Amino acid sequence: MKATTAEGAPVPRRTSRPKWLDIRVIGGLVLVIAAVVVGARVVGASSHTSPVWSVTRDLAPGTVITAADLERVDVNLGDQAARYVAAGGGSAAVGTAVAVQLHAGELLPVSAITVSKPGRVVVIGVTPDHMPPGVTHGSVIDLYLTTGGATAATTAVTDLVSAGVTVQSVSAPASGGLSGASSTRYQIAVLVSAALADSLVKTLPKGDAIVVLQTGER
Repeated sequence: MKATTAEGAPVPRRTSRPKWLDIRVIGGLVLVIAAVVVGARVVGASSHTSPVWSVTRDLAPGTVITAADLERVDVNLGDQAARYVAAGGGSAAVGTAVAVQLHAGELLPVSAITVSKPGRVVVIGVTPDHMPPGVTHGSVIDLYLTTGGATAATTAVTDLVSAGVTVQSVSAPASGGLSGASSTRYQIAVLVSAALADSLVKTLPKGDAIVVLQTGER
């Protein structure tokens, strides 16, 4: 039965506040919206990548970098991006020299490259039986020279000519071509000092060059 006044008129009841205006509901909505905003920012930050160069093969110190040595990768480096060489339309790294040992797949740090040292490029002919597998651009070799032994009256002698030489390029034996010329030797190009280049030019024609590939073990 509805309450009535002394005069008999019904007394209106006070309506309760709508549930959606409850402070707890509003607080919950604010927390949900905040979580969505923060989550979107975190996802956006984690998906931000920078294009940088990585090296495609092992490169020893002294290797002059070519375009084939570099591969563009997109990685999330955060505030460390400036430490690595950015990949653009052209690369300032091509033509510079490697200052430290780099391994295939490693990102190229800015600190790992330096201006190529002046020197001389010497091409060394090596027969296949004196050429170990795995020698390529960026390898480090020891160079030996065998002299004598051509006749029974002479004894073959093998001496170390130079150790720790960085290979800049390797060409396999080839035949044919427009001139019909052929070569039975590998052609190894090395960048060395002027003094060593002069010594190699004088010494190498006297015998057969032998290449020994340096590895990580010493």
